[in-house]
Amino acid sequence: MSTEEQSPPPVHEGLLARLGQIRFTGERTFWVLGHRQEEFAAAADLVEALMARYPRVDMLLTAPQPATRAWLRRRFPRAVVLPPPLPFGFAAARTVLNLNVRGLMVLGAAAPGDRAALRAANGRATPAVVCETPGAGDAVQAAPVPERIDHHFVASPAGESRLAAAGTEAARITRLPAAGAARSAAFMAVMPGLLAQDMKLIRSKQRPLRRFLERLALRCMDGPRLRRLLAAKVQRIDDLAALRAALGNPQTILCLGNGPSSEDPVIAGVRFDRLFRVNDMWLKRGLLTGPDMVFTGSKGALASVKGAIFGLHSVKSEARLLVAPLLRPLTWGFRYATIERFGLFISEPRWDAVRPTNGAIMLATAVALQPARLVISGIDLFSHPAGTYPGDTRTPNAYTPGHNPDSELAVLLEALSLYRGELVILSAALRERWEAFRTAGKKGQSTG
Repeated sequence: MSTEEQSPPPVHEGLLARLGQIRFTGERTFWVLGHRQEEFAAAADLVEALMARYPRVDMLLTAPQPATRAWLRRRFPRAVVLPPPLPFGFAAARTVLNLNVRGLMVLGAAAPGDRAALRAANGRATPAVVCETPGAGDAVQAAPVPERIDHHFVASPAGESRLAAAGTEAARITRLPAAGAARSAAFMAVMPGLLAQDMKLIRSKQRPLRRFLERLALRCMDGPRLRRLLAAKVQRIDDLAALRAALGNPQTILCLGNGPSSEDPVIAGVRFDRLFRVNDMWLKRGLLTGPDMVFTGSKGALASVKGAIFGLHSVKSEARLLVAPLLRPLTWGFRYATIERFGLFISEPRWDAVRPTNGAIMLATAVALQPARLVISGIDLFSHPAGTYPGDTRTPNAYTPGHNPDSELAVLLEALSLYRGELVILSAALRERWEAFRTAGKKGQSTG
């Protein structure tokens, strides 16, 4: 997609975006809010580092001056360049919501007009950072703005000292080198951790009424009497033995991720007792649409998938998702298992900083059930030559910001190492890494 305009826009560019004439290619956006061309030029390496790390995230650059926007389109042809929204709460909030902004970076000192954007980011639990640009030290505010800023990137010792004097924690300040690879490396040492946060869970904590309903829902499920009364609406499976029984003690489990190999022709010949799937995007594809268990964190999947047991990652996710079946009659009959309650390895403290995908949680659960045979496909580690998803050649082959490729692979390999039955891996990328992992382990044992 080209973001260059062929002729001057007849109306405000923000309106064009709302009308769909400026199309965003992905499902998530990172918003860089600047004021002058010099600020964008000074932060160009940081913007490029973000774009390289997160190809599935659109880069939105906003600047007030037409000349600056014209320069930005030439400098960043893959980015979407627009004027900033009007400095009112509603306009900023709609921008953050409609474009699913997953991160906001303000260049230079946060100006009064930027506060609406910061408030909108705060309201959606969107990480917000301020990046001081070289030569702008004198413009840095003596005290932080009232809105929450998750991290400050400063260009000078003076900027660092001013923030510290204003009470900003040292852990939320990073002084960037003036130039070179070390500069973008220091920046990217911080950003992935911010962008990997589960914004849905954070938003639940921010809303008192929501927190009350979630605590009430968990209390209902923990109390035997209330739980029996709610059994027609929602049922929780509390341990592996109960899950194994609910699934009919399966001897062969087929685990399908959402990668292209989930539709490999060989799957048609696979015999299995129970089918595990992830989320609900496969419903539109019409292949193997009757799973016995679905691993998800999406309220939409609870309504769209019928008859399956839902696998939820954590008690926090359980609390957030429980409110939906209790309040929505269409989801009554909902059965679920919270995998954190099972005491699997992915719930150990050493994985606290890791946010595994639902595919990894699915595999860890299937392994814990220890069926005689386990068949895995569709876990392609975003490296399949056919693309990210079956029939999708447009979405970049990469993980979303919430997940880290290295930690994800570590979870998958540890899960496989715990399995004791017959293992069949139809996903080539996962099979190759598993074989390399086993070979390295055998060599280690022989030399130990």
